[in-house]
Amino acid sequence: MSLKYARKSQVALFSFLAAIKACNVLFVAYMLKVMLNIASSGKADYGRLVGFAALTAGGQLLFMASNFFYETTKMNIIRSVNMTLKEANLRYLIDQNSLDTKDGLSFMTNDLKQIETNRVTAQLDIIYQSLTFVGSLAFALYNSWEMTLVFIVATLAPAGVQMITSKIITKKSKIWTQKNAVYTQYVSDSLNGAQSARLYNVRTNIVKRAVGAAGDMETALRNMTLTQAWALELIYSAAELFCFIIPCTIGGIMMMQGRLAVGTLVMMVDLAINFISPVVTLFNEFNQVKSTVPMWQRTQRALNYVQKDDDYPVDHFDGMEIRDVAYVTKHSKRQIFEHVNIKIKPGEKILLMAPSGWGKTTLLRLMLGIYTPSHGEILINGEEVTGDWYKAHNFYSYVNQKPFMFDDTLRFNVTLGRQVDEEQLLMACHEAGLDDLIQENGLDYPVGENGNNLSGGQIQRVEIARALLSGRPILLADEATSALDPRLSLEIHETLLGNPKVAVIEVAHKISDVEKAMFDQIIVLDKVKPA
Repeated sequence: MSLKYARKSQVALFSFLAAIKACNVLFVAYMLKVMLNIASSGKADYGRLVGFAALTAGGQLLFMASNFFYETTKMNIIRSVNMTLKEANLRYLIDQNSLDTKDGLSFMTNDLKQIETNRVTAQLDIIYQSLTFVGSLAFALYNSWEMTLVFIVATLAPAGVQMITSKIITKKSKIWTQKNAVYTQYVSDSLNGAQSARLYNVRTNIVKRAVGAAGDMETALRNMTLTQAWALELIYSAAELFCFIIPCTIGGIMMMQGRLAVGTLVMMVDLAINFISPVVTLFNEFNQVKSTVPMWQRTQRALNYVQKDDDYPVDHFDGMEIRDVAYVTKHSKRQIFEHVNIKIKPGEKILLMAPSGWGKTTLLRLMLGIYTPSHGEILINGEEVTGDWYKAHNFYSYVNQKPFMFDDTLRFNVTLGRQVDEEQLLMACHEAGLDDLIQENGLDYPVGENGNNLSGGQIQRVEIARALLSGRPILLADEATSALDPRLSLEIHETLLGNPKVAVIEVAHKISDVEKAMFDQIIVLDKVKPA
């Protein structure tokens, strides 16, 4: 149940306020009974009738004030649960490190909203409707157990309808979830590929592709919503026939036989409406909850996921060694490379050269512990860390060919939200060659989406500043300058390789002779028995 992720005090307060709100139904029904009995008594007791009317109005004002607190508490619970679900799912998705973002993006933006409206809100309404049902039923039993039993038996009809339709709704919701994920990805593709679409005059094709996915998504949404609407209509129709018309007919017969007073009959009808209506609403809310089952099952994985503290202590670095490492892909069983042997000392600069497609990035991922080699071992400080992300990755920083920039400030992109000493931050930026940018714009300068406000060289320098600020002893550079012009490439290498405190392992397939001369070792990987 999603409400267990709200504070217990909030749920308890909500239940108390829901009980008061449910009593409103009983209060109105009872006052209606009293006022009708006064009116039908044959006595012109106007003062008593008006007095009860005034008492009813005053009571309604008090209930209205309580309902304001009820709605506020309800919204606070929804917000609290939503924040818990969003945080858990985002943490889980980030830890999974999936390269395919479409599913995660769709889930975070659309599926979680469905859980909010069709699960969290529905479960809160179930609490209120259940209290209303129990209170109305108990009060009805007290006044006429015979009529109450008639109404209870009559509720079996809408219950049967709900049981039949719930499975269909769950199936429809699964289809909608799948179609929505595809639509989200196609829209993302369309926006990111807009420049190519305009260049090659294929805008219509790109729009058509996304619109087609939108049509499939909307059709799936319509089918799911329509199924829910049809189910609700069937439930209401069954309720009107079996829970209202037939019981009221029986009540009329009892009144004509003198076994039921007119005020009691009207009160019973009013109570019946207010304990049959909750039952119908409960069935509809259960269907709403059913529609979120696929999404909730996925959220459960995130909520049950325990994030491991991966801040492995690194107090020194004596060297790293790769011994006779080979790698075979898991799926195709293809050998990428074999017999790779590398040693690096503190502060040493090593260049690994090989043509595109050799597996250089794979080798870096083996060092980080993301992948496990099919043969061989990797040691840091003489300790084996083969395939152990927890132990290995804290020794490395990483510079990509295309670093990711957050749509935030320059400060955030260097620190990644960590609290760091301002002097350390400025020193890292200085060593990365960001002084001119900071002097001109400051650390709170917004870099824009994908770093659009920065040049390619500045983006690389931000990535280098991140690496240097981390204080890790080994910097891995994956084709870090291949997308830059020769002048910028040389400047970046001067920055990367000029720091004596950091060992550097760079992989590249093309680099100038001037830049090669800056390295302590050059290892040509395609001569190491590639597959």
